[in-house]
Amino acid sequence: MSKSQPKFRRTAPAVRREALVDATLRCLKKYGHDGVSIRKISAEAGVSIGLINHHFPSKSGLIAETYESLARSLRESASEQSSGKNATSRERLSGFFQASFAPTLADPELFNVWIVFWSMVRHSEEIRAVHDRTYDDYRGVLESLLSELARCGDAPKFKLRQAAIGLSALMDGLWVELSLSPATVKPADAIALCEDWVSALCAGSFARLLK
Repeated sequence: MSKSQPKFRRTAPAVRREALVDATLRCLKKYGHDGVSIRKISAEAGVSIGLINHHFPSKSGLIAETYESLARSLRESASEQSSGKNATSRERLSGFFQASFAPTLADPELFNVWIVFWSMVRHSEEIRAVHDRTYDDYRGVLESLLSELARCGDAPKFKLRQAAIGLSALMDGLWVELSLSPATVKPADAIALCEDWVSALCAGSFARLLK
C-alpha cells in the first residue's frame, strides 16, 4: 500500500514570503486598489489569511515589501542593460533608456500597481520609507551614469544631483504618458526625448545645471 501524499509541506519562510509578495503583485495588477485586500491576496496565493498574518503582521508591511521587490527588480534590469564593459558613457545611458521604456514596462496593469503604491506613501511610514529608499537607489544609478559624461569629457562639469533629478522626472513623466496613452506616445519617442535631453546636457544648454 503506497503512502498517501501529505496535503501540506513546510516551506522556508523566505520562500513563503516571496510567494506572498508575488501573489500581492498579481492582485494589484488585476484589481488595482481593491487588490490590497488580504482576503483577495490569500485567495490568489492559495493560503489562509492566518498564514499571511504570520509572515506579515501588517498589511502595509506586505505592500511595502511588494513595492521594494518590484522597484529592485526593475532597477536591476535597467542597470544590467547599462553596464556594458566596453560601452561608452552615452551607450550605457542609451541602454538604460531602452530598458526603462521596454514594452513590458509600458503595461496598464503595471501602471495600476504603481498608482496603488504612490497613493499609500503619504499614509504609511513603511511604504514611505521604501519609496524614499528605492528612489534614492534609482537616482544613484542615474548619477553614476551621468557622472561618466563629465569624467570622460563628453559634457561640461554640471551639478550631478540636480541633473539626475531632472532626468528622472522626465523619464517618469514619459513613462506615465506611455502607460496612459500608448497610441499617442511610443517607447521610441520616449527614448529619443531622453537622448535629446542628454545631448543638450552635453552641449551645456542647461545653464542652471552648469557649475
